[in-house]
Order: sequence, then C-alpha cells, then structure tokens
Amino acid sequence: MLDTDLEAVIKLVQEASAYAWSPKLIQDSLRAVNDRCLLLCRSGTGGSDNEIVGYSAVYTVLDECHLLNIVVKKSEQGQGLGTVFLQRVLEIFASQQCTFFLEVRASNAAAIRLYEKAGFRKNGVRKAYYPTGGGREDAWLYSLSLAEVSG
Repeated sequence: MLDTDLEAVIKLVQEASAYAWSPKLIQDSLRAVNDRCLLLCRSGTGGSDNEIVGYSAVYTVLDECHLLNIVVKKSEQGQGLGTVFLQRVLEIFASQQCTFFLEVRASNAAAIRLYEKAGFRKNGVRKAYYPTGGGREDAWLYSLSLAEVSG
C-alpha cells in the first residue's frame, strides 16, 4: 500500500463496517515501522487503474504477526474474497514461520468462520472488550502457527 492509496482505503474501510477503523488509525498503520499494509486489487479493464477491493494491516515483531485488520469491500463481501485475501496474507508471511494472532468481535460470525476455516484456533476471550451501540461485547482471541502449517 502506498500513500496514494490512502483515500481509497479509508473509503473502503469506512463503508465496510459499522465498527471501522478511523482514517487516522489507517494512516498511522501505513506509516508504522512494524506494520505491513496490504491490498487486494482487481485488475482494471481497458487500461484503467486497479480497483482496491480489500485492505489488511499486519503488525510484526520477532516471530509474531498480529492481524490488526482485514476488510473486503462491502459490495464484494460474501463472494469468497475474504478467504482468498486471508490465504494470500498468510502466504506472504509463511517464510517467517511466525505465529499469527488476532482478535474478533464475538458477534462477527462471518469473520469467525473465515478464521476457523483458515486454521486459526480460539484460545482466549477478552470480556467486554469492544464497545457496541448498547454496551460492550467480548473479543475472541485466535492464533495460528505458520511453522506448524508449513512444517
């Protein structure tokens, strides 16, 4: 991801979820030394630019990778792009044989299915971690060892 992609990514992320990252958080992640911001793009037709249809941010430190965010464009959700994108993100980091960590809202059934299908295992809960419109909800913690997957 480049600075020139920032406006399109902010729009994609803001439209995709009621609990989207703020523009400042997206910009800060792009500039953070240990964050890798990745895009899923559809090739343009007739010489047009590629269309950004997904965004992910991964924080890396030593042998750990934290999936901070993964988003697919709202109009493209439910078509398998999340699975393709997550697999590609994992492939990018496979050579590091790191352990991936993530947290997800307990109510986000689609994301939970995606992560579990990819091999992530639930290994914890943060009670009342996320704010909601009517209170708070739990965060479920997941991990996946890429060393075990590739080894």
